[in-house]
Amino acid sequence: MDSYDEVPYHSAPFAETHPVNLAVLGRLFGLETPDPDRCRYLELGCASGGNLIPMAVHLPGGWFEGIELSAAQAAEGASLVAELGLRNARIRQGDILDLGDELGEFDYIVTHGVYSWVPEAVQERVLGLCAEHLAPGGVAYVSYNTLPGWRTRGMLRDALLYHVRGIEAPAERLARAREVLPRLDGALGGLDTLPARLLRQEIGYLRGAHPSYLYHEYLESRNEPLLLSELVRRAGRHGLQYLGDTDLAGMFPASAGDGVEPLIEGIEDQVELEQYLDFVRNRGFRQTLLCRAERTLRREIDLETLDGLAVFASLEPPRKLDLRTTRPAPFRKADGKGFEVHHPLTRAALAALGEAYPDSVPLPALREEAVRRVSAAGAAPLARQTDHLAGEVFSLYAHAALGLDTRPRPWPRGSLERPRATPLARAQAARDTGHVATPRHGTLTLDPFAARLVAHMDGTRGRDELVEELAADIAAARMERGVPAPPAPQRLRPRVAENVDRLLRLFARHGLLE
Repeated sequence: MDSYDEVPYHSAPFAETHPVNLAVLGRLFGLETPDPDRCRYLELGCASGGNLIPMAVHLPGGWFEGIELSAAQAAEGASLVAELGLRNARIRQGDILDLGDELGEFDYIVTHGVYSWVPEAVQERVLGLCAEHLAPGGVAYVSYNTLPGWRTRGMLRDALLYHVRGIEAPAERLARAREVLPRLDGALGGLDTLPARLLRQEIGYLRGAHPSYLYHEYLESRNEPLLLSELVRRAGRHGLQYLGDTDLAGMFPASAGDGVEPLIEGIEDQVELEQYLDFVRNRGFRQTLLCRAERTLRREIDLETLDGLAVFASLEPPRKLDLRTTRPAPFRKADGKGFEVHHPLTRAALAALGEAYPDSVPLPALREEAVRRVSAAGAAPLARQTDHLAGEVFSLYAHAALGLDTRPRPWPRGSLERPRATPLARAQAARDTGHVATPRHGTLTLDPFAARLVAHMDGTRGRDELVEELAADIAAARMERGVPAPPAPQRLRPRVAENVDRLLRLFARHGLLE
């Protein structure tokens, strides 16, 4: 376990594992999942709680239990639980092989970044624990590397393991691997082959990724990718069945293009269908959902289910929002990924959701608001085509452009007069995690300036005082990580003020102010 103590796993929120997301996915396939607001949630291999603790903060009516083999990471997580005064969470050191009846029953069981990287006995025990402790309508989540897509990455793993051969110390192995990456990239630059292009793409990602990902994905002694069908077969031995995948779009043939139809013609079994899709798409990673084998599932999505859910989204609309035609219009996520939205009702709904974010709005209420906006724009005939909205909402959800919630969920906006960051945000900034967790279980990256600002946001300072504090910090050279020497004070303060205003708006939008 020394490697995880010396190179701690980067512990951050994984939105796919959130109980709200798991509950929604289960309900879309006909499973009556437990209420996430009052759920019992177990995470096996929780690292220092970066995924678990924000859930406990924002779902105070639930119980969140984390088990972590690394004593150092478990202690770090338990320390943050204590600091925040959480009474609905516990993180403890433990070995998956030693867990048993003392755990009790859980509505959601999550194992992220564990299964492919542990011995076969531990893999079997993970599935056994899911079968033994999962509630009747519960959902288990298991992430793992898959074939055939991981074969290409396996070539890079082989090269890196060869390069660090004979080196035992984790820190030195990591340093040696990082040192050779640019040379491998250069060596592949002269090859115009598909494997070379894929390897260079992965090397590019690794050079910017958290060091723990490079170490634990490529330098650990074990990394076993496997077929989806094999994982489902193993789960079946424990009385579990395949529910779905958090990559909802990948479950449907449309994700692989029109040419896949002859290959899958006549296939009715969902697992076999997706296995062939994995072959075609060269898929290398899965986040598989399991449930009890005796539960009856529905494979056809009933769009009427959406009327019992709420919607949230933060998409940037086009500069001029047209609500009078069905011409495609581009909406973009914060990472720049774009989505073509066709119907004006959907465009109006997304605009309304953007104004309400991070709140979630019931779909029936959202439909009424969209109809009102399209009608007001002078397109009453289009406003009456309400059947189009549910279909586009589902498609956008399947492609991770918007989120679904089990209920309407408002978040406090906080005050910008004397802004006070949430206790979780201040604790994470103080611990130099490099990010803060948002109420929607995403992350906002913190550079040194942003982290210092969050540290000062305790509700005792107004905006101008925060600007002065930050300017003084810079002038006193208290900023770290190689920030260059500050300019003259008369030039410094306007730039500080601009950044403070930008960050305060960002924090308020993401629900990080009390």
